[in-house]
Amino acid sequence: MSSISLREITKAFGETKVLNGVNLDIQDGEFITLVGPSGCGKSTLLRILAGLETADGGAVRIGDTDVTHTRPSARNLAMVFQSYALYPHLSVAQNMLTPLLLRDLTTAERLPILGPLLSRSKRRALMDQVDSAAQTLKIKDLLPRKPGQLSGGQRQRVALGRAMVRNPVAFLMDEPLSNLDAALRVHMRSELAELHRRLKTTFVYVTHDQAEALTMSDRMAVMMGGHILQFGRPDDIYRDPDSLAVAQFVGSPGINTIPGEIADNGQLYVQGKRIATVHGTARQPVTVGIRPEHLTISHTGQFKGVVRHRENLGSDIFLHVAVEGLTQVAVLRANPDQAATLGAQVAFDMNPDRVLVFDSQGARVRMSVPKMAVMA
Repeated sequence: MSSISLREITKAFGETKVLNGVNLDIQDGEFITLVGPSGCGKSTLLRILAGLETADGGAVRIGDTDVTHTRPSARNLAMVFQSYALYPHLSVAQNMLTPLLLRDLTTAERLPILGPLLSRSKRRALMDQVDSAAQTLKIKDLLPRKPGQLSGGQRQRVALGRAMVRNPVAFLMDEPLSNLDAALRVHMRSELAELHRRLKTTFVYVTHDQAEALTMSDRMAVMMGGHILQFGRPDDIYRDPDSLAVAQFVGSPGINTIPGEIADNGQLYVQGKRIATVHGTARQPVTVGIRPEHLTISHTGQFKGVVRHRENLGSDIFLHVAVEGLTQVAVLRANPDQAATLGAQVAFDMNPDRVLVFDSQGARVRMSVPKMAVMA
């Protein structure tokens, strides 16, 4: 295993800039996720790391070695794509064996006439590697089958196994679960996380699904417009986003955003109600962000509205509330015992310790002292 470092990576396709000086340091054995909307540059960055794309500028290092101009096959990185890219005419065992044959056998050993004579013992050793990977992925009983006889989840495991047998420095995964149905994606997320813990190998994973990033990553990089906006632990990014763009992208349901104002005395007001104290900032209009789980239904709540929609997720109910004086709907989480019916009037409060404040440019305005209790 080795650390991976990307320094000032730039890339453009024609006049379109895709990556704008990206820096990223990945430690040995980490599970890192690159997450962001389509077109943000995350797949391009992964392909530059793999050597499948050439950066216009910057450097790629694996361990102490600069591999910026090293061919992909010499980087010892295993790639798993959105499409499984399995050979349909070969069995699972043959699919998993193929990268080993191409890497470890000489040209003579690959020849149809001489190969069986020259490489019988070597092939047995390589099959032992296939058996070991199949055992780890629990697909040993699938080795005789062809890809057409497998389910989507089984094909994904085979694609992982084909990468595993090479014993790579790192696994690079480009949206590998996007072709699976919702239930299987959830199951495979836990399997990938468990596989990472067993292998103790670096995983670099690309996805547009922030739920995958939050549930599997050691650290995640939120990308937009060819930049990494924030890089850190999933919990930290969810609870403490650096910008409004990150706060809005991470989290489901999305964060509520409400116009507010910081007064001359440093008090934060929403709809004329004092919410918290923000020292060291000038009077300015701001955007207040609050997660659905940090809005609490209360008979004496400061904010009032009408329930326009109910999302029933079983253990949780999300209420979409048209708030008096606001053009946008607020979403709050309620348990089934609290959940109001459509058209019902509800009152709720904000948890002042969970309020996030952003300036007119979307940058975070951080509280310099503990927030005050909510007051009218």
